[in-house]
Amino acid sequence: MIKTYISHVVDLVILLCFVNFATSRRYPEEGYFSGNYFDNQQYAKINAGLGKLEHLPKLVTDWPDPAVEMGQVSGVSIDNAGRVFIFHRAKNVWDSRTFSDRNVYQSIGEPPIPHPTILVFNETGELVDMWGENLFYIPHGITVDAAGNVWVTDVALHQVFKFTPDQREKPVITLGEKFVPGNDDKHFCKPSAVAVHSSGDFFVSDGYCNTRIIKYAADGTKILQWGRQSGQTPFTFYIPHALTIAEDQNAVCTADRERGRVACFRADNGTYIHSYSHWLIGPRIFSVAYSPIQGGRLYLINGPSMGIPVRGYVIEYTSGRLIQTFAPGSAFHNPHDIAVTPDGSTVYVVELNPYKAYKFVDDGLKGNLQVEVKPNGTLHTKPTATIEASGVALAGEGVLEGWGGAAGGALGAGGAALVALAALALLNARNRGRKGVSLRRWEYGHGEFKLRRLLDRRRFQRVHSDDSDEEPAPMLPAPATA
Repeated sequence: MIKTYISHVVDLVILLCFVNFATSRRYPEEGYFSGNYFDNQQYAKINAGLGKLEHLPKLVTDWPDPAVEMGQVSGVSIDNAGRVFIFHRAKNVWDSRTFSDRNVYQSIGEPPIPHPTILVFNETGELVDMWGENLFYIPHGITVDAAGNVWVTDVALHQVFKFTPDQREKPVITLGEKFVPGNDDKHFCKPSAVAVHSSGDFFVSDGYCNTRIIKYAADGTKILQWGRQSGQTPFTFYIPHALTIAEDQNAVCTADRERGRVACFRADNGTYIHSYSHWLIGPRIFSVAYSPIQGGRLYLINGPSMGIPVRGYVIEYTSGRLIQTFAPGSAFHNPHDIAVTPDGSTVYVVELNPYKAYKFVDDGLKGNLQVEVKPNGTLHTKPTATIEASGVALAGEGVLEGWGGAAGGALGAGGAALVALAALALLNARNRGRKGVSLRRWEYGHGEFKLRRLLDRRRFQRVHSDDSDEEPAPMLPAPATA
């Protein structure tokens, strides 16, 4: 027994030495930026990465009308007519004094914001409508559905609201209890966003405290939910901050803000599909929007983090390639939400600080929209192993960047395969002879889990839905009792 254990330890040491050699010339995704400063080499790496992307779409100057005053701008959405809805906080701000340690709003006795918090602009930036006064305290997310209904969240109220085009003074649907945070079927805790399916079903990201996504029927009846606060699973969120629906992919995707990923799930049953992350984007992603253009694209914005450029990025949904980047000048300051037209030609971004909204246009995409809906809305993916060995890269860049030529690519691929086989062999050896032991991917100890993730040091992490079979099904609401 002791000899077997020592043998496994020796094997592990040899394996780690090989891994260190195989990855020594690479820039690993994790821990790439060492310390609290950036040397010239690291800046050069960032600039080289940005230089390989198209710098599209382009900023439209003087949009919107600069005479329109706004507060912290938290949300943006587009209706079918191309009008832009901006949700802002006027004179209210969210800072360290806004909530108690129990997530209770600290200014409950004060009146709601007396100014219009929803501003509506046309494509040229002219203010054409405004409303939402005396309703909200700390606005957050806004979504306009296909019927022109406006859905908003207020993190101070811990509520979700639906307004119709002809009823804007009082919501037709209110979910959550005013000013009362909670985590049951009747309460939210700082809900962040809403996404609405063409069927009328809608999704809420109960983001800041409860780290869950909830699916509702059109009338507000809860259908299912998923999300965890801890663990290393695809269902573990660290502030699901924004939502977008890719109907042609049968997917709902969230910007999992503090995990630095966009995670996508099946819109019909909540099954995990895949996720996207990238060292150039960094560890924080604030918002995501989807366009079905050219097979599907995800438009996202990151947030301030250790000097990484704060910009907008465009990802091909199917391949996972990072293809474009955009920003006003060299970078944003503190962007919070993003919206894109169906044809992908126009993108809007809003910032908390400074209080600004931006418009970007890609003229090459205007009117060029062809959507192919996959059969049953599902993705055609190959079966995958427990350790996903495939990776995708920056456009025009090898997956194992840093190794030169075809030989380097072959060595990198061969080394990755060897690491995978050796890791699985070691883990299987550890459990050999233990009858009935069949550990799932996410049940290994910390050290073992890190070993199993050696192959995840690649440009993007994209794990197919097969892995989600190892996770519990999304939680259905409890049956009604008499």
